[in-house]
Amino acid sequence: MSSVDTQLHAALARAVAGVPHHELHKRVSALSHRYRTEQVDDTAPGMSDALDSLAYAVIRMPATFRAIQAALSAADRHVDAELTTHLDLGGGTGAAAWAAASLWPTITTEIVERQPAAIRLGRQLADGNCSPSWTTADLRHWRPPAKVDLITIGYVLNELTDDARRDLIHLAAQAAGTVVIVEPGTPRGHRRTLEARDQLIGRGFTISAPCPHQHTCPTDWCHFAVRLPRTEVHRVLKDATRNFEDEKFSYVVATRHPARPAPARVIRRPGRPKNRVVLDLCTSAGICEQVVVPKSSDAYRDARGASWGDAWSQRS
Repeated sequence: MSSVDTQLHAALARAVAGVPHHELHKRVSALSHRYRTEQVDDTAPGMSDALDSLAYAVIRMPATFRAIQAALSAADRHVDAELTTHLDLGGGTGAAAWAAASLWPTITTEIVERQPAAIRLGRQLADGNCSPSWTTADLRHWRPPAKVDLITIGYVLNELTDDARRDLIHLAAQAAGTVVIVEPGTPRGHRRTLEARDQLIGRGFTISAPCPHQHTCPTDWCHFAVRLPRTEVHRVLKDATRNFEDEKFSYVVATRHPARPAPARVIRRPGRPKNRVVLDLCTSAGICEQVVVPKSSDAYRDARGASWGDAWSQRS
């Protein structure tokens, strides 16, 4: 567990202290159902009061933090620009602000969120850990401020209608030099990410990650995963037994700055049969290919260390 994970879990533990678990459990069940079924209803927010916000933060914020952190890490590696100002759209209780601060401690983050309860809890959690500012606004009526280096839109497009999604991406493209979008790692989440990707390319952006190309996506479903620890209260509220969970997500990093895309990207969990490694790759040519790296290859050591989502530059 990283130091930022520890700080976030500690802040959540303080927030949940004294709150009856049975009350939280009811809210967790409703929120989990909404998340799993990807309900789209931009008139009915998922966090309507303080207990909803707390249930969301305990159950979803650590996973959201890790997924956005992974996407921002890709931006850090593949975008040739200094990112000092950050605008997070629909930021909920602040997971993206935590993720940005974990990579760039001096970055200035503003969070746009419409639910006062989420903002109050987000401020409470961030106190002494990171220091974003907050703006109360509905993204359906939001207009961009002055230019910023980075805009993040994390787990938000799945809560908007088609027209609202297109409008939001259009406005983000006007305001930011780099846009990072993260969605649930489901087929529908992948399709929404692709729609945003196409829109950003049409606005003159270059895709720097995860795609190593600007071509049409060659796969029906591209997603990645991060593993994160579960706290005891997390396990209790989710009726879970494992002390970890895998968060699956789709993402795109688009920029107006010089980009350094990977030569290829590992898009499946690598296979490791005896004396070889099997890598499924998305390549700079815009095609998927499978590479088998035998133990006799100079690339074998790197292949053995490769993980799902990694850049790949070796040839077998």
